[in-house]
Amino acid sequence: MDSDRDGRIILLNGASSSGKSSIGLALLPLLADPWFFFPVDGLGAMRSTVHTRVLDDAGIDDMLRRTRAGYHRAVAGLASAGNDVIMDYPLSERWRLDDLLRTLAGYDVTLVEVRCSPAELDRRERARGDRPVGLARSQGLVYAHGDRDIAVDTTTATPAECALTIVNALDGVSSPKAFDRLRDSLPSIT
Repeated sequence: MDSDRDGRIILLNGASSSGKSSIGLALLPLLADPWFFFPVDGLGAMRSTVHTRVLDDAGIDDMLRRTRAGYHRAVAGLASAGNDVIMDYPLSERWRLDDLLRTLAGYDVTLVEVRCSPAELDRRERARGDRPVGLARSQGLVYAHGDRDIAVDTTTATPAECALTIVNALDGVSSPKAFDRLRDSLPSIT
């Protein structure tokens, strides 16, 4: 079944614990239906962990890379069928951005930068208890590409406030969008 249109994609990019998931969930009731909130952690949670326990570091890295590349293609698949998708995904490795620029070529992608102060990231990591403290600070590459369509800061703003900021800014995002500018600036991607 082919859709009359490709779905739109909102990519929430930020370090671990910056608030991407909370913002993604807060966006759902604000956006016209139907939108899918599809966090990369949701796909990872579907993976069996029985055999993962016996993998060495190289095996784990390979498995995670395949999972992330599959996530990129799953988002493209949803959008190609006309579904609107909110991605919760840190661009913490250069290959992720390069692969997304290729995989999502031709799609309407709005890149949202989700920022938070380092001290607040550390506090959230300690409170969560499921991430090593310092993980977020180690993900400096999430913003290395230097472009975005919309930016929010969760240091003091709530997820609901950030979601409202995003929704209010969506119609004002000019073309070409960040993903198109990034793709055009990197000849190896086109």
